[in-house]
Amino acid sequence: MLSNIKDVDFSDMTNALPAFCTVVFMPFTYSIANGVAVGLIMYCLIKLFTGKAKEVKVLTWIISIVFVLRYAFMTLG
Repeated sequence: MLSNIKDVDFSDMTNALPAFCTVVFMPFTYSIANGVAVGLIMYCLIKLFTGKAKEVKVLTWIISIVFVLRYAFMTLG
């Protein structure tokens, strides 16, 4: 699984940080889905805060919002 990390462009931190979070959260949460969710959420947030929000596709925004709502409702009970 970690052999694909060499393909990540670490010169662009808006792509490298979400990839790193995805790789780190997978073993800590014991779930691939949680790792991917955190990576998508981080990707959208980083692009939004760096002013590159137009680079993110609409479907990525929708999936990220669904993941945020999922985690928000999980914590509410």
